[in-house]
Amino acid sequence: MKSPQASGTDITILLIDQLSDLQAHISSCLRDEGYHVHVECESEPGLRFWSEHHPQVVICDVASPDIDGLSILSEITNSDYSTQVIMISDAGEMDDVVKALRLGATDFLLKPISDHEVLLHAVKRALDDHEMQVQNQHYRAQLEQKNRELNDSLRLLKEDQEAARVVQLKMLPETKKRYGRLQVEYQIIPSLYLSGDFVDHFSLGPNRIGFYLADVSGHGASSAFVTVLLKTMAIRVKQHYNTDQPEPLRPAEILKQANEELLPLGLGKHLAVFCGYIDYTARKLVYCSAAHFPPPILVTNNSALALEGKGLPVGLFDDVSYENQEVSLGDEFDLVVFSDGVLEVMPQQSVAEKEQYLMEIVSKGIHNIGQLLDHLDLRDKDAIPDDIALMTVSCSPR
Repeated sequence: MKSPQASGTDITILLIDQLSDLQAHISSCLRDEGYHVHVECESEPGLRFWSEHHPQVVICDVASPDIDGLSILSEITNSDYSTQVIMISDAGEMDDVVKALRLGATDFLLKPISDHEVLLHAVKRALDDHEMQVQNQHYRAQLEQKNRELNDSLRLLKEDQEAARVVQLKMLPETKKRYGRLQVEYQIIPSLYLSGDFVDHFSLGPNRIGFYLADVSGHGASSAFVTVLLKTMAIRVKQHYNTDQPEPLRPAEILKQANEELLPLGLGKHLAVFCGYIDYTARKLVYCSAAHFPPPILVTNNSALALEGKGLPVGLFDDVSYENQEVSLGDEFDLVVFSDGVLEVMPQQSVAEKEQYLMEIVSKGIHNIGQLLDHLDLRDKDAIPDDIALMTVSCSPR
């Protein structure tokens, strides 16, 4: 019977056994099957040959005057090589056989080995085990290489995200700033390293400020990239305003322009935006909403009003139009804007109940960022499903 692994001279078997008829019988049977057989009669030269050539299989006597089979077995099984060891023993050496199996012997054969099929079957199984170990070592090496490559990729990704985070943080305005009698404050809580929520506020002249809160679809780097476009547009809005152009760009025009610039980029991203400007001298808020939800809440003249909007998301459809809306302001007011991520962490069951709760706390005077974080239990959230942004614009007596 020919072993399927054997291909003439591919396989080497080391036989360590004392000179005897059994040694000659084993080596003859194996050579007849096409295996290379190297024979040693003592432990030391046997181990030397193994360490130099690493044959696929070693057949070794458990114990004889010049052979310490258990020591040889231990040396081989504790190595990094996949050599398989078959032990030969007398029927009276069963204790050694048990020790050999515990040390990792592939098989054992009882003397005399009169049936050569038993010998060849044991060798065949040992070669199968050898091949399996070689494959496993190969797969393990591949896996370790892939893990190293993955770790390198993750390190580069982290470095890229760190750089992107630095850029994004630099693009954000001050978290709390006063413009004359107007004060703007905000807080962004990202669900990932980078945020898809973005805010901005800027002066448009004495007692006039522009602002927006945008919620880009999705999370992470691709969403954060869109915030660069928003910041660029905000810079253009500020540059547009000057003493010869006393009326700033209307919010609806800004959103329409953003839609026209975002669509051709093919980023697969759209955004909900609430943007506007406040002219305190004229006591008015002009705003436009592009699918922003939940509605911002304005408290003025002793009443709270949800600022509803019907505009479509920016970056989703061609030829959309947006509508400016105007609200009169009292001498004092508070505007509170949330991104929809806040709804994901609120305990109320329905969206209507969550909206009602937001209206209630704002109506009761919860207007600044610190109070909102406390009442919405946002200070110690370990993980949130969506980015959260809060922004307040207020005017109060000096």
